[in-house]
Amino acid sequence: MRVTLLILMLLSSFGCSTIVRTTLPFNDLPAPSGPYTVGTGIETWEDNSRPEAFTDNPTDVRRIVVQYWYPAAVPSTAETTPHPYLDQPEKRMGAFAQAMGLPEFLVEHIQEVRTHSLYGQAVHPDTDTLPIVVFSHGLGGMKSQNTIQAEELASHGYVVIAADHAFDAYLTIFDDGTTADYRSSGSEISSEAEFWAVRGPQLSARTQDVRFILDVISARKSDPEADAATPAHALWQRLDLTRIGVFGHSFGGATSLMALSQDPRILAGIALDGWMVPVPEETIGEGIRKPVLYLGQERWDEPLNYEKLDRFIANSSGFATREIWAGTKHMDFADAPHLSNFARRIGFAGTLSSEELRLRLNQNILSFFATHLSHPSTEVELMTTQHSLSKAANYR
Repeated sequence: MRVTLLILMLLSSFGCSTIVRTTLPFNDLPAPSGPYTVGTGIETWEDNSRPEAFTDNPTDVRRIVVQYWYPAAVPSTAETTPHPYLDQPEKRMGAFAQAMGLPEFLVEHIQEVRTHSLYGQAVHPDTDTLPIVVFSHGLGGMKSQNTIQAEELASHGYVVIAADHAFDAYLTIFDDGTTADYRSSGSEISSEAEFWAVRGPQLSARTQDVRFILDVISARKSDPEADAATPAHALWQRLDLTRIGVFGHSFGGATSLMALSQDPRILAGIALDGWMVPVPEETIGEGIRKPVLYLGQERWDEPLNYEKLDRFIANSSGFATREIWAGTKHMDFADAPHLSNFARRIGFAGTLSSEELRLRLNQNILSFFATHLSHPSTEVELMTTQHSLSKAANYR
């Protein structure tokens, strides 16, 4: 820790961007392993059926920004530039540094990090029906925080859709230039009653965001004219709405479990070091009758987290399993340790190498969804169709 503080003091004194980039470099993301090129897109979606719970204006409706990754056509030119890790970095850097708890000059060069996704690329012509996986970020996180897993899935033929949960992400930037800051937690929580008064609405809004994403893509698939002029048009028409999964990190893990338990369209889910404490006791007691995989760090500071997880698994009658990985910490289940070795210096990551973490996560996630999204049932297809028709008018 003293070495880290000394480094920070020296870098702050010199204020030299070259020194910062050399001493604390950010890495480009590792390439996905699948056969497909990865395309990506970003859009703002508005849910006219839901008032915005985290603003004072009674006329505000819920908006989220989504990023999606998909198997794309091979680009016609080798000069195509990969999409940056952070979209609109000029607006994000201050809030990003604050969320990281670091000076902005130490992290501003993250805007140079490149992914392996090509923005606006046409969907691959040889993909007929594409399974869908929705991702939910952690508390104060962002839609791109698990880009490595999103690109890995997309390179193997999945469509991955992630949302910035507005007012719960560290910053959400809408397509009209307006922003939503992180404010959903309100003031400090000092009692159990306050905990549920804050976390309950948060978890509800997040869960509804996941379900809204499914409503939007279902409506687009049913409308052949939706976005007819954009490369993504063919993407929506090729989605297989009978093969839907969900995964999330931390609070996003809790969100994934709630969406999985509430929405009949979702077949299976993964919690990456999921925060179980805000999951309602009713859900813990009932368990779930769908496949669930929990991948987690060696030890939580809150013992209640794994106590609730154990009870949830016990009540799920063999449908839920967990793997606890020695040598890991909370942020090992996101992109952080792959972006910079500095993550370990400041305690964000454990002792496993970033390569081993990436291989373990990707292999477990791919294997799980390949198993549980491979054979949709007629019952799920019928429920999906009925639900989609009833919700199709609530977005624009």
